[in-house]
Amino acid sequence: MEKFKEKLATLRSEADEANAHADELEAQVKQLESEHTAKDHELLSLQIRVKNLEESLEKTEAKLTDMSSKFNEADLKAEDAERKVTSLENELGEKEQLHEELEEKYKTAKAELDELARQFDEL
Repeated sequence: MEKFKEKLATLRSEADEANAHADELEAQVKQLESEHTAKDHELLSLQIRVKNLEESLEKTEAKLTDMSSKFNEADLKAEDAERKVTSLENELGEKEQLHEELEEKYKTAKAELDELARQFDEL
């Protein structure tokens, strides 16, 4: 009977150890589940952030495309304006040259007219 009591005590001790070990394992499982849930939340948060960043990127790319288009359009207008300025400067130069020539002809004609008027007065 003594052996039976010892065996029973041993079995109870082993059962207590097994229960303690099971409790530890359950605590680990709960901790791992908690960590898993936290990681799921973090993953969801990161997925939302990625989505928001992708949307922001799309908007920024659209703005960049629009601004590039407007810049190219403005650049073409500036080039056209530069060509017009050059053309007008050339035309102005030609008109100034013509003005100088006409001014010279006027002075020559006036001098001749004054000379003729002087000669006419002498008669």
